[in-house]
Amino acid sequence: MDQVNYRQIKENLPDIMEKVCNNHQPIIITRDHDQPVVLMSLADFSSY
Repeated sequence: MDQVNYRQIKENLPDIMEKVCNNHQPIIITRDHDQPVVLMSLADFSSY
């Protein structure tokens, strides 16, 4: 699973969202002084 930081998400959100949807691979988003979160496509989330 790929990992990006909050700054990278802010700068590249459309490209990262496209990658998540096309590759069907969630991405971990790290945050300073806080817990990381996961970005995944709705299609992949719905399969859970």
